[in-house]
Amino acid sequence: MSYYRTEFQQNDLVKVIKNTRGKHSLPKAIKGKEYLVISHYTNSFGTTKYIVLDNEGVEHFTTENAIEKVETVTNQLPAKWSQAKRVWMDRTYVPVFAVHTYDYVGMPFVSSRDGNSRLIKPLFGSSNRAGNGNRGVPGGVWVHKSRVHDDDVKLFMSSSFPPNIDKKGETSETVTFRVPAWFAEKKGLFNGNKSK
Repeated sequence: MSYYRTEFQQNDLVKVIKNTRGKHSLPKAIKGKEYLVISHYTNSFGTTKYIVLDNEGVEHFTTENAIEKVETVTNQLPAKWSQAKRVWMDRTYVPVFAVHTYDYVGMPFVSSRDGNSRLIKPLFGSSNRAGNGNRGVPGGVWVHKSRVHDDDVKLFMSSSFPPNIDKKGETSETVTFRVPAWFAEKKGLFNGNKSK
């Protein structure tokens, strides 16, 4: 697997300087308009494609050679773009229910080494199925805080339960948070195709 260095990152503000010839299921970003980068990927031909939001929170796509950077946002997005991102998250994220587990020193959640991810166990879904990216964690899913809705990050990353060394490995508390629908389905947290 090869990795490509991309010029633009999440939360960069970009301007479309030419129309892209690329193909995608999303509408193409319009030349002359500014957009907020929300994600990117490089296809098998080596073309880096960007998923961008317009100022109304509607997704578009473009390619790396069709855009230029307007601004890199390091702290807080300008109000216009923050609102656009919130509208998009509210429309595309789904609520999931999961349980934290006490870790080996008694903290009421299992945290990654860098502290930015939590190991959760879904209440509903099929996280035990093969190929969901759990890498040998039966019944558990690692979720990075960047995948969680902005309004839910604080709740997801914390716990109202106190540390307790006697409960190591036991169930801690149940949390509800929102993640992108595609991510929830991929990780077995939610099955959008399941009928009632």
